[in-house]
Amino acid sequence: MIGKKHIITALGVVCAAMIIACGGEQKSGNVTLADEIDSLSYIVGMNVGYNLLEMDSTLRREVVVKGINDALNSSERIGADEARTFFLAYMNYGVYERVRNYEEQYLSDLEASDKDVQRTRSGLTYKVTELGDMNTTAVSDRDTVSLIYTASRMSGEEVDPVAEREDTVRMALRNLVPGLKEGVKLVGEGGKITLWIPSAKAFGPEGDEQKGIKPNEMLRYEVSVIDIKKRR
Repeated sequence: MIGKKHIITALGVVCAAMIIACGGEQKSGNVTLADEIDSLSYIVGMNVGYNLLEMDSTLRREVVVKGINDALNSSERIGADEARTFFLAYMNYGVYERVRNYEEQYLSDLEASDKDVQRTRSGLTYKVTELGDMNTTAVSDRDTVSLIYTASRMSGEEVDPVAEREDTVRMALRNLVPGLKEGVKLVGEGGKITLWIPSAKAFGPEGDEQKGIKPNEMLRYEVSVIDIKKRR
């Protein structure tokens, strides 16, 4: 809760750190790094700023600081219960809707810009480079596929360290993320395909910290299907 307690503990820590870093309403332009505590305070402020950008890059810093000062002065404009309800709804539903709308616009523009790019009903967007042997395709979830692939964010930064291995990755079709599973079925043995996988068909709102994949992150895969073993 706001005031006596915070809506979410982590958010309370962020706000507290911002108070230290910002010095209440003091403008950062007047701050000098005179000693170790100043330097530490500044570094904490930098870290808070990075965390806020990670949380939502559209946050307006002057309004965030205003909220901190209003809480300190017991002059909040939004009640604690209303604020908690709004915040949880925003994080659980609002973020997903904005992500979905961004992905839809991005993929629609991509499809319009290249006649070879196609989309499936599920939203998977793909471009076939080599069709491969369509007499040997993965169909059953029990089929295993040997793949070489690279995965990257829309910025081009590569993720998923497994993709850097020189040897191939062999997995049962059922163990692939839904978008990759669907995409592999579109080409035959020896085929190559580029996939743009919406977050809902990749690693979803959880992401995968071990692979370096953020929550609600759309991914691009460059996939080569080396061979397919059918399971009866």
